Amino acid sequence: MKIVLFHPVHLPPADYGGVERVVLWLAEGLRDLGHSVWIAAREGSRLPAGVNLISIPKEEHSAESLLARLPPGTDIVHFQAPPEEGFLRRAAVPSVTTIHGNGKPGEVFPKNTVFLSRDHASRHGRSAYVHNGVNPGEFHLSAAKRKNSPLFLSKTSWRVKNLAGALRIADHAKQRLTVAGGHRPIGLHLRTFFSKHTWAGPVAGEKKSRLLADASALLFPVIWPEPFGLVMVEALLSGTPVVGSRLGSIPEVLGDFGGAVLDPTAPLEAWAEALREVQKLEPERLRETAIKRYSNLRMAADYVRIYGRVQQGEDLV
Repeated sequence: MKIVLFHPVHLPPADYGGVERVVLWLAEGLRDLGHSVWIAAREGSRLPAGVNLISIPKEEHSAESLLARLPPGTDIVHFQAPPEEGFLRRAAVPSVTTIHGNGKPGEVFPKNTVFLSRDHASRHGRSAYVHNGVNPGEFHLSAAKRKNSPLFLSKTSWRVKNLAGALRIADHAKQRLTVAGGHRPIGLHLRTFFSKHTWAGPVAGEKKSRLLADASALLFPVIWPEPFGLVMVEALLSGTPVVGSRLGSIPEVLGDFGGAVLDPTAPLEAWAEALREVQKLEPERLRETAIKRYSNLRMAADYVRIYGRVQQGEDLV
């Protein structure tokens, strides 16, 4: 199958780049399954070996820029956001659209739309979803995991990620929290300047991998309906359990193996006890199960099934 992934940004991302990394991992998985893969990305992008680039000029980032550049014989185009209204009627190639975030109230999505989890799909009145997948080779187990040293890895300035709540939980548990994923918000600067907690700032690559592997747990007390929560899978592949909120996709992703799920309004002692208890989980088992459920090869195989349904004229609802 000849597959085009449309995501007209510069690849690879310079920093965390959640969607960008998922697109690259999907391309690698599709390639490894034997498909011909193209990514329509910003000119100058560097792609994995065996993945072809459709170079999109910086000033041309709409779906229209793809029409004249599609390789002959393209079987399906996979968008990472809804294309412009009317484009799908004009394009002669079947397409699929993945929604990576929470939609706006009343937003209308293309008919062949895929979401990131069962919960994510159902909240938007749909049923088609594919769990994100991660290349396990980019994450590793730690030879000496630290005790009582949880990690917060999210957008620190985004209130719904609940850094303030994570700090309260860590303080109550008397555990030293490492905070990564962004700069120290000014509102918390003075409060935490002399605290025992560590601020790692923006992280990517090997530094992020090391932080995930060394942590005793990933603390993920979000206060919004998480569409998927990619960092949870990255933690599990690093042998690190997750303590997260019972919101959105989190119970679905962690399932029966990945850690603890609590009501966001649960007492601080319940969160603290969960941080202590999950340290008993075996890192090797966490990684082994995460590879089976959330590898990029599994994601690619799921999307190939979706592509086949669309090619046969089935509407995803």
